[in-house]
Amino acid sequence: MLDKKLDEKLIDGKIIYTIAYEEEDYPTAVDITKYIETNYKEHFDEYSYVVNLVAFSDLSCDINTTVIYALNSDGGINKVANIAKRNGIISFAYDINNLKNGLLFSLALEKTTVLYLNKENLYTENIDFVDSLLQMVNFID
Repeated sequence: MLDKKLDEKLIDGKIIYTIAYEEEDYPTAVDITKYIETNYKEHFDEYSYVVNLVAFSDLSCDINTTVIYALNSDGGINKVANIAKRNGIISFAYDINNLKNGLLFSLALEKTTVLYLNKENLYTENIDFVDSLLQMVNFID
């Protein structure tokens, strides 16, 4: 919601939030979906949303999504990063170590909640964040 171009990324007026997972992490993906639905009550801010669960093996470049949240994967992280970069999709990593593979954000629960942004992978063509976001994140090179 802090992307100035978010309205251009809506699909049928909604945020499509895709969670990419390996088969063994399907229960985790379901738990995250339940958490989102319980805490956000059908809206991220003023935008309605849909959560889609997609196995890494089923991801393709023509995915129709606003955001991709990638759980851990041996080979799927690079695939998600490439799709996100190519299509200007905001990407989140479950594990901060996956930022080095090209994903954009990772959220860590430390003493406080910390949002990490991989400065090197900040795709400037299709994503333009508001200045306040850039003041809140911890940049990683």
